Amino acid sequence: MPATKRLDLAAQMAAMPRLRLKKISWAWLGFITACVALMAVGAPLNVNLYKMPLPFALGMAILHTGSLALTVVRPVPGGLLSLLPLAVMPLVSTPPGSAPMPFSVVAMLTQILVMCVAGLRSYWMLPAVIWLLSIFIGVAVNYRGMPAYVPLGAEMNVVVFASVSGGLMVAAVITQQWQNIRRQLLAERNVSAEEQSMRRLAEERARIARELHDVVAHGMSIVVVQATTAQYRHPDLDKTLKQEFDDIAANSRRAMTEMRSMLGALRSDGTARDLSPQPGLTDIPQLVAAARTAGVDVAVDSDSESLGAAEAVDVSEVIGLTAYRIAQEALSNVIRHAPGATVTLSLRPIARTLQLEITNGPSGIGAVLAQLDRTHPGQGLIGMRERASIVGGSVQCTPLSNGGFLVRATLPLVTMGTGGTK
Repeated sequence: MPATKRLDLAAQMAAMPRLRLKKISWAWLGFITACVALMAVGAPLNVNLYKMPLPFALGMAILHTGSLALTVVRPVPGGLLSLLPLAVMPLVSTPPGSAPMPFSVVAMLTQILVMCVAGLRSYWMLPAVIWLLSIFIGVAVNYRGMPAYVPLGAEMNVVVFASVSGGLMVAAVITQQWQNIRRQLLAERNVSAEEQSMRRLAEERARIARELHDVVAHGMSIVVVQATTAQYRHPDLDKTLKQEFDDIAANSRRAMTEMRSMLGALRSDGTARDLSPQPGLTDIPQLVAAARTAGVDVAVDSDSESLGAAEAVDVSEVIGLTAYRIAQEALSNVIRHAPGATVTLSLRPIARTLQLEITNGPSGIGAVLAQLDRTHPGQGLIGMRERASIVGGSVQCTPLSNGGFLVRATLPLVTMGTGGTK
């Protein structure tokens, strides 16, 4: 994973825990309160209304409520444990005819919550099995001993429990499935976005390699021509020097052949090859003119001789191409994200480096477009950094306090013809 993505992921993870923990804390507090309330109401009702012995009344209330809490962390044991008090309570109670049986009101609520929690925490088969076993227990208790008739209230009690619990159980299962599908979609979307970002980065690197291949091939061609024609331009050379020039020409041709074979795959995209010369420092004024045509007010820094001072330095073609592409991308970003903003461009040799600065001011329209233009987030900045790092330079991209943006590229300044650095 790229470093920028790791930083973005770390920032998101650092911002999310507080809100998530706060929601989880409130959910647990509400759940624990519901469990305590069910137990506090269920035990007195078991004693007073359903005439259960106190040990059974209190023990079954605690066991049923505990099974609800257990279902949250262990759905299978908790769901199966909840069936035990559901089956025991009708057997140890002697309620009056007006009391609903075989399921008391509190037992019905507790068992419905058990099935809903199981539906949210596990596969759909578990809550379905718990629901079927609960209905079976209710019917079996009603018909135990095969009495002559079953009270109508008991049948209605089982029917109400089956319908209400079944509907809520199905709703819980659907909610859980919807959450799983949503998580899978989010995971697939993140994977797709990362793969797309890596593909764009690979395409940008391939384009940089193609351009550098053209520049290096041009320079090596000059070396081959100069080495091959040296004996004709200087007839007084001795045989040793002639042989040395021949070796230089042969090695240069071999290096060009190997370079073409390695980078030939970069030309296999089926597109027509551009045979025009690669741009350099002398083409930056054309970029400025094009940006002005697009409605951007570009001012060249006049205090530092800027373009004139930089053009007076005989830099290598690779450095010139890198500076041109960085300036091109920076001006394109201004046109896309800050139309109408004032831009200052500065290009000057400092010590042994060539420093390029593009600074733009704020733009109200640009703030809106910056939020809308998310098709290729961050790829331009990555491309600029890649180009600078290839030649041993660096690029600094910094938002300004006034709402603008600064792009500062520092490239090593190599003077052609001397083989040294300036």
